[in-house]
Amino acid sequence: MSFIADEEILQDFLLEAGEILEQLSAQLIELESCAQDTDLLNAIFRGFHTVKGGAGFLQLQALVACCHAAENVFDSLRKGLIGVSAELMDSVLAALDALATMFDEVKQRKEPTPADKTLLDTLAKLAGAGEDPVLASALPAPMPAAPDAAGSDEISEDEFEALLDQLHGKKTVPVALQAEQSAATEKTADLISDNEFEALLDQLHGAGKFNPQLVATPAKEEPPKAASKAQTSTVRVDTAQLDDIMNLVGELVLVRNRLLRLAAQSSDEVMVKTLANLDLVTADLQNAVMKTRMQPIKKVFGRFPRLVRDMARSLGKEIALELVGEDTALDKNLVEALADPLVHLVRNAVDHGIEMPDVREDKGKPRSGRIVLQAEQEGDHILLCISDDGAGMNPELLRRKAVEKGLLDKDTAARLSKEDCYNLIFAAGFSTCSEVSDISGRGVGMDVVKTQITRLNGSIHIESQPGQGTRIAIKLPLTLAIMPTLMVLLGGQAFAFPLVNVSEIFQLDLSASHQVDGQEMVLIRGQALPLFYPQRWLVQGACCEKPEQAHVVVLSIGNQRAGFVVDQLIGQEEVVIKPLGKMLHGTPGMAGATITGDGRIGLILDVPGLLTHYARQKRG
Repeated sequence: MSFIADEEILQDFLLEAGEILEQLSAQLIELESCAQDTDLLNAIFRGFHTVKGGAGFLQLQALVACCHAAENVFDSLRKGLIGVSAELMDSVLAALDALATMFDEVKQRKEPTPADKTLLDTLAKLAGAGEDPVLASALPAPMPAAPDAAGSDEISEDEFEALLDQLHGKKTVPVALQAEQSAATEKTADLISDNEFEALLDQLHGAGKFNPQLVATPAKEEPPKAASKAQTSTVRVDTAQLDDIMNLVGELVLVRNRLLRLAAQSSDEVMVKTLANLDLVTADLQNAVMKTRMQPIKKVFGRFPRLVRDMARSLGKEIALELVGEDTALDKNLVEALADPLVHLVRNAVDHGIEMPDVREDKGKPRSGRIVLQAEQEGDHILLCISDDGAGMNPELLRRKAVEKGLLDKDTAARLSKEDCYNLIFAAGFSTCSEVSDISGRGVGMDVVKTQITRLNGSIHIESQPGQGTRIAIKLPLTLAIMPTLMVLLGGQAFAFPLVNVSEIFQLDLSASHQVDGQEMVLIRGQALPLFYPQRWLVQGACCEKPEQAHVVVLSIGNQRAGFVVDQLIGQEEVVIKPLGKMLHGTPGMAGATITGDGRIGLILDVPGLLTHYARQKRG
């Protein structure tokens, strides 16, 4: 096909077909447990048929052939001529994978690579197994197609006119009955049924050349249906435009913060009220624009039924996946960024968490393991949980593996709490597997999860009980563009702590602190809290003298807490995150920059990165 000539039509096809292929992936997995669901069978059949129709219109014959082969299988399933089996599903899912590969090639404006002939033959055999021999023999043999010098799949105008004549009933009704039927068919003469239209599409795209011997039955007159309610109108907008709007709203938020700071110093009551109204309108506008960027997390969740199914079959395990809160919405960029971390966590649960069926039976558990993937909104954050009822984690095993791999010495490992042991799985190169496979064992993956979640200003927490299962909770902001922060002053310069990390704030007499293994500590409610002085790291020429009294901001990073001594508290403020310039990009401990309400430039701190950099410097 000519991608340039059909670009607009191609864009519509890519949009529709992409959504259908995503739906088919979930529907096919659901079919294995609902094999008798006729509505589901019909929906899958229609999905393949719709993609085939669009591909045929664009002359993407490789897509047409693969869709047609899968469609024939589901036609036999719909008629009850064959049944759903694991082997059948493997073949159909392989066809879906082939379609996805071809779809990606079309998106890159490449001619799609035809599906493997062995796969198409397998699908044809599966569909043919349900063919009714009586019906097949009753059908007339197709007429040989007229030779086409150009080798084109297009039909001539005469053939198309003949098709329309057949569909409208011409030349198929006896003359004696024409007068009687003329009045009855006058209203429906120009209408064809859905089945007839699908048959026409089959002849145009799927079944090959036009066959003049196939005669359609005239459409039956149906009672008029009640007019359906008007559907909500929608419009598709380029995400780049949404990003521009979000940036403008961000600038408006900065101006609002500046005006609110000025209003606090003003005695003009009218201006104060006006600015209060502006604050409300700006907040509403900000929320409205953020909602336009929101997407349901089911766009990510939708890939996991297939992933779990394939991994379970390859490992010989029985696993049921439960998805909860698929309609929870969050920023589009977050949805895309979460895909890889969640894949690693789900793979880890399947491979390491769920035991083999016989082992589960010996432990008194059901043969089938259970993995739950859950999403819910908590205020301006989203909570993602991946839990399983598998083997759980053994802290002693984790300690031993950390020592064996040289990550920790024996004394340090012995002092680790259970929570600290669980967090060892996020260390680069750490794995409890004794053998390397194509699924796991190399110690990569979970460290990527930790890095990505931290980059998204999120936190991750692990709970586990040996023999009962594991629960991993991830907490993330709903959007990456605007962040609630705690603004502080360090050496006269403004810095922002992400509010999601702030646990508490208090005034402290620093003379009560003590040195433990070279680290300053203070006891708070009976628990030791490490103290850090970020001013010494971040402000050039900062005074190293220790004040007697200071504000301490307690930050939570995963399961750990640390106290940061600051000079002055400014207060909570929503800030617009601006990326650092090329010279500062990648600076340890810096997540970005912003403009504060009083017009100063403030740096947004990446607390985990800051502590990691400090620890490396101390070791060095």
